[in-house]
Amino acid sequence: MQTGTLFKRHGSWHLRIRVHEIGPDGNPRRREVSKKLARVCDDYRSPKDLKDLVDAELAKVNRGSAAEGSLGMAAFFDTYFLPAVRAKRRVSTVRFYSDTFDNHVRDRVGDVRLRDFQTVHAQRVLDDVDLSHGSLQRIKTTISAIFSHALRLGFVSGHNPVHESKPEGRRTDFEGAAYSLEDIEWMLSKLTGTPRVVIAVAAFTGLRLSELRGLQWSDYDGKFLYVRRSVWRTNVAQTKTPESKAAVPVIGPLRRVLDEHRRQHPDAVWMFEGAKRHFSLNLDNLTKREIRPVLGERFKGFHGFRRGLATVLFGLGVDAEVAKTILRHSDSAVTRKHYIILGSQREGAAAMKKLERVVAGQMRNSKKRS
Repeated sequence: MQTGTLFKRHGSWHLRIRVHEIGPDGNPRRREVSKKLARVCDDYRSPKDLKDLVDAELAKVNRGSAAEGSLGMAAFFDTYFLPAVRAKRRVSTVRFYSDTFDNHVRDRVGDVRLRDFQTVHAQRVLDDVDLSHGSLQRIKTTISAIFSHALRLGFVSGHNPVHESKPEGRRTDFEGAAYSLEDIEWMLSKLTGTPRVVIAVAAFTGLRLSELRGLQWSDYDGKFLYVRRSVWRTNVAQTKTPESKAAVPVIGPLRRVLDEHRRQHPDAVWMFEGAKRHFSLNLDNLTKREIRPVLGERFKGFHGFRRGLATVLFGLGVDAEVAKTILRHSDSAVTRKHYIILGSQREGAAAMKKLERVVAGQMRNSKKRS
């Protein structure tokens, strides 16, 4: 509730208040304005003489503040939250919030007023949606982000009511792929042309799919690939994080593949260029048309190359902190938890073979001594 600030200017009394508006960039903002109340005269000599005028003006403002809190979740999302996200975040992030809200939140709690929203409302949404734990966590993230924005703008006060909600959902075993060197060798032996080059770059650099699409020949100097941009659908943007914008070493086998690919496309700007619009090649379409038909079910998506690179490096004795730098994570804990896949059936079998050789050697030595 505003109390305003009364002051004199050019022989008149003015009241300074804050107004809420949408800026030219589509981002909500608060702005201070002043409203002229009356001329300084015998009837309005001191602030107490203007009490009725000030109270009347503040009543209008504070009724508006109360109305802000009475906005429903859906109205706030459409009018304030989504424009703010569009102004500052990547297109893929906007799509994530929009799809999550429209598919799981809008019809369930969209009519609940911001000031009436409690933890129980968030929990009901999470309990009502039959999805995995990870998917429910993303729904909670969306609702929490909405209320964090409402708190910053002053639409509600207190704490974020979503924090105490708990996504249960069904726990699923980790099914993300982590390609081995044998997997990569097999894929490269089956593919030719641009699909083979795409797989080679993904496998030996660990770039994200959007970063692969963002590569231009100016980003390659023969020794390093410089990750400078990402492409999502038809949108060219900055990299996912500041840490993602970095140089990735190019090993010899990949260098030979890239140099040959460049000789075959001397006029291309993009490393993987579409034929029609001289824009980045749509790798989803390439996967459907040329990669998956050849590799079949053994190809489980591009993220498996990123996890696979981390796992292979760790298996070769590379510390997770170094692997973090190659994958351009901001925190090595992310690399350890989500990218280095330990305890696979193949690794277990190899470990037992190693144990078998050691035990057999000890037994042979024991027999010789006896």
